[in-house]
Amino acid sequence: MNRIKGLTTIGTTDILGLATTTVFWFLLATLIDPGEYGTIFYFLSIAGIVSYVAPLGTNYVNTVFSAKRIKLIGELNLISVITTAIGSILLLIVTQRFDISLLVFGMVFYNLTIGKMLGEKKFNLYAITNLFQKSTTLIFGFIFFFLFGFENILYALALTYLLHIIIFFKELEIRKYNLSELKLKSHFILSNYSNNIVTMLSGQMDKLVIGILLGLTVLGNFSLAMQVITAMMILPSIITKYLITEDLYKIKNNDFKIKITIFSIILTALGIFLIPEIIPHILPKYLDVVEPIRIMSLAILPATYSRIQISKLLSQERGSIILGGSLVYVVILFVGIFSIGNSMGIIGLAISLVLSQISQVIAHSILNRKFPHND
Repeated sequence: MNRIKGLTTIGTTDILGLATTTVFWFLLATLIDPGEYGTIFYFLSIAGIVSYVAPLGTNYVNTVFSAKRIKLIGELNLISVITTAIGSILLLIVTQRFDISLLVFGMVFYNLTIGKMLGEKKFNLYAITNLFQKSTTLIFGFIFFFLFGFENILYALALTYLLHIIIFFKELEIRKYNLSELKLKSHFILSNYSNNIVTMLSGQMDKLVIGILLGLTVLGNFSLAMQVITAMMILPSIITKYLITEDLYKIKNNDFKIKITIFSIILTALGIFLIPEIIPHILPKYLDVVEPIRIMSLAILPATYSRIQISKLLSQERGSIILGGSLVYVVILFVGIFSIGNSMGIIGLAISLVLSQISQVIAHSILNRKFPHND
């Protein structure tokens, strides 16, 4: 019963939230051309890069430490506040854009607060804060778009994290910090931080590289295709957030994982045969995304299985194996971007994404066998 309640809360929240933001990005795509769409994601990627690099703490570390009642979150969050402030100031100096610096703070505090909520199984609070963030993306986004133009949408996105920022500082304990205690968990913290950096390379830096290498129009088309795949991959996302809590509490869930895998196969079929037939009718400016979506749908199944692997590895505090898989993912992705992406355009980018997801699953499996866990 607890599983159903927790999964329902997370699942409903993420599905509603993703549906809301998907509506925003798809409606926005109907109002602007691919080049302008690509420009927004170009600056979003810059903010995303700093939001990954600046904080020492990560959402996964906060989830694990909260679930295991390891009292080091306060220390990690304090360090993250300081380093994020430094990173935002440097970003402001370099870009002369205050909106990007504001967005960095929002992204960082969002990740740290949801990690703590999930670890403590505060699913209702998770639902409230996340639905606020997603719904205001739609509201604030269009208000700023129609009043100030697409160039100022980042201000709107920064405002959506207001509730998470308030909660973060409200729960930031004022006490005597013992930073020396961090040494006991330094390996796990640093391996997760390193994995965060690698994730940044594949989730943020790739867009920056694509924009520079292939142009903002290609980036706009690729970003829209990724929005479609992200919407379809809501299930793997929910799995990562919920299954880690079950694995941390050593709840058997193999049958559940098999069902999720089967459902992911169904999603892959929909992405290959159904979704591409709909796109031309609702987004005629983005016909170049049809075939890439078919190809990128093949990444759904390996992405699902990879997240199942990650939830188990996190519960065992085996961050090094996760890092190894992420490194393989990034290497394959960027080799693909600079080779077949550069020669075949967006089709090559789609193929690179699929190959990188498959490679990550293989890397996790090999490393897990080579370095078995001792219970």
